[in-house]
Amino acid sequence: MKNKHAVMRNLITGMTGAALLMISDWLLGATGKGNVSNGVVQSNWASAAAWRYEAAMLIAGFAVFMLYTGMKEMVRQVKMTRSRRDIWSIRGARLFEIGGTATIVATLFLKAKGCILPILYHKLYATSLMGADMLTVVDDVFFYISIPFYIFSVIIVLFTSVPFIYQIWQGRLRVPKWFIILNPLVFWLVGWILRRFNVYIITDFTACMVSFGLLMMLWCTMQHVSRIPDRREE
Repeated sequence: MKNKHAVMRNLITGMTGAALLMISDWLLGATGKGNVSNGVVQSNWASAAAWRYEAAMLIAGFAVFMLYTGMKEMVRQVKMTRSRRDIWSIRGARLFEIGGTATIVATLFLKAKGCILPILYHKLYATSLMGADMLTVVDDVFFYISIPFYIFSVIIVLFTSVPFIYQIWQGRLRVPKWFIILNPLVFWLVGWILRRFNVYIITDFTACMVSFGLLMMLWCTMQHVSRIPDRREE
């Protein structure tokens, strides 16, 4: 492979961005002990420090540029491993590119949603509104952004994970078969299961599961690249 060191550097940059997104997700999603979930609204939003949401957006703003570098490289590697004799491999590579693009485009939008709703609830909590009124206002605000929120979330998780799993399963990525678990979809499902235990330490960690899946997918791609014979430019 030509420019192998540059490829590895790009993937490491992307991994750093994904790690920063994990921190951002934790700042947004960790609710702490004694939290009660009321649909979209979390009871501990009222006592959460505002600096957490400011820091989360600032970190995400830096992280998304770093993630772009790694995601672009990962899309390129998936395209290079597709087989022209396998229509699903070709389609999967296209879906993966769409998912990677959606990840970069939608990340700040999703983080903004994660900031706006708790800040809004925090401000409403200081007014004379009744609890039911506050829940209604926050739910109504989420209603206006819910469609793009769910669409982007599904595209990010499915369009990146499923094609990546297929490439590994078909042996086109030079990694062990068990690496099919290293993707956002699997970690999102694990997080969903862990949240059933309703233990706040575990629940808080699950807030960053999708970002952790992106981090692992970038690491998996780096392992694939490391196994490609080095071919220096003449």
